[in-house]
Amino acid sequence: MNADHSSLMSWKTADENRYEQSISLKIPGYSHMHDLMERLLAASLTDNNESKILIAGAGGGKEITLLADRHPGWTFTGVDPSGPMLQLAKRRVAEAGLGPRVKLEGITVEELPLDELYEGATSMLMLHFLQGMEAKRKFMTSLAARLKSGAPLLLAAVNADLSSPAHKVMMNAWRDYMLCAGITREEWDRFAASLGKESDPISSEQTVALLSECGFTHITRYFGAFWVEGYYAMRI
Repeated sequence: MNADHSSLMSWKTADENRYEQSISLKIPGYSHMHDLMERLLAASLTDNNESKILIAGAGGGKEITLLADRHPGWTFTGVDPSGPMLQLAKRRVAEAGLGPRVKLEGITVEELPLDELYEGATSMLMLHFLQGMEAKRKFMTSLAARLKSGAPLLLAAVNADLSSPAHKVMMNAWRDYMLCAGITREEWDRFAASLGKESDPISSEQTVALLSECGFTHITRYFGAFWVEGYYAMRI
């Protein structure tokens, strides 16, 4: 691969326009994954039409606009340390007229006050950008601390065992999918070179163990496409 490592995939310096244009082409079933996320969240909150939802990694605005459209009584707090991606979220929220129901902040989950608890949370395609297990553990523990007991969490991430014999086959198949979907070879090279460098994916087994260790139970895989997986869990 000949990718320029100065332009590897990084959440904090993401190009919001490129992300917006390409993410749905990179992940098979991208919209389906979000649709299932919404349905699982809704099925968990049938007794509360005025739920407060925490969106961890709100950049882009995909989750907020989808959930707000389907649940007029819900309100949202979205956090994301990526300035460019947060700007994209703010633009989408404004275009949808959701301002009064949405608070967006350029901070991490750890910086949120502990005295405000949420009825549910999502973290879609963010965990693999946190470098190292300690950072992931801190994020998950902080997320759990801001959820009510029994609150659902919908998590999606790139979960890859980079040492697995299946890695080469999986990546070759994913490359073929992306190129056929319209992703350029340069974009693919940048993405592939970033795995394990600018991003830090962990295995499915490690993800489940992390969720359990950090205060979640009833952990269930609800989506899978190549290395991308979605999990449903409940705060203990």
